[in-house]
Amino acid sequence: MNQQLNLKEIERITETGRTLTVLNPVGYPPAVTRKATAPRLENLDGKTIYLVDCRFDDAIELLRQVQAWFAGHMPGVTTKLVSLSAYYGHDDPETWERIKADGDAAIVGVGHCSTCAPAVTTHAIAIDTKYGIPAVALHTDAFVKVVKSVARVAGVTEAPQVFVPMPVMGKSPAELKAYVEGNDPHTGRPVMAEVIEALTVAVQ
Repeated sequence: MNQQLNLKEIERITETGRTLTVLNPVGYPPAVTRKATAPRLENLDGKTIYLVDCRFDDAIELLRQVQAWFAGHMPGVTTKLVSLSAYYGHDDPETWERIKADGDAAIVGVGHCSTCAPAVTTHAIAIDTKYGIPAVALHTDAFVKVVKSVARVAGVTEAPQVFVPMPVMGKSPAELKAYVEGNDPHTGRPVMAEVIEALTVAVQ
């Protein structure tokens, strides 16, 4: 029913003397408890970084290009590529404990859909705030607003998040390499510079 018909209906109800109850559709914002992130690293040299594949289609292929970038540009960094034990919607405490036991930082990705992007954000925040390991989430740029909202509700408004072009799925290794070596389409800054900064500069 359009607005004009709604107004006519209100007039008719008013004429009959009936009471009209109007509910506020806005609702109430959720309670947000601010969380502290892990201390950042002074630098990445000699450190072990886990690349966490959240098992969305071809996410692991982009992470392989991130791994190759470190091998070529920062050979002093050790990278370990791991996949979640289940699909991205499930928490994975065993993997988080493994990262905490012998890792120094984590790169989690790739948020590539309306459900996996929030999940990737949530996993990165859990690693960072609950397990004390600096983490950054990688997403495609179609989900900037979604993941920033998820981070805000989770209590980490400035949770480190870096974006690559959409899509990742179905792209060749050369195309994914160009994503990694290129600029974040949301900020215009180099993707890997943002990743390194996310793990070494204190979160405000």
